[in-house]
Amino acid sequence: MTKSEFLDALRRALNGNMAAASVDDNIRFYDSYFYTEETKGRSEAEILSELGDPRILARTLIDAADRAGDAYAHEANETQFRGASGTGPQDSFNEETFTRRGAGTVHKVRMPGWLIAILVLMAVVVVISVVGSLMWAILPYLIPIILVIYIVKLIRRN
Repeated sequence: MTKSEFLDALRRALNGNMAAASVDDNIRFYDSYFYTEETKGRSEAEILSELGDPRILARTLIDAADRAGDAYAHEANETQFRGASGTGPQDSFNEETFTRRGAGTVHKVRMPGWLIAILVLMAVVVVISVVGSLMWAILPYLIPIILVIYIVKLIRRN
């Protein structure tokens, strides 16, 4: 297999499974990857061996794009999301809505700063409580051990 055959196979495997812009981005990335590695002195065969089967690579890229909520999926599915009326959902608190193929609708809501501060403060309180509880549970065993070590050091000095 050659570089161009690899890129063609990758393009065929990606087409129809992700947005065209995303397919083009991935093909450009792997084309530049070949160029970069070849300038480092690696052969085309070594690079092809490292990348493996383009269909498996395509499946990985498609799965990763689905899990990440590929931004291009929003563009590709915009007409499907808006439906026949041509309008998306109207939300009073400015939600950004994206549609992922086969995964339903994903809502991304911005949290206000004061809510984030409260959540961080609550997390700190929980951590301090857990650490404090552990210390109180260990302290009855730790104090005698520290005393024994201190007495042994005093005896060794004399």
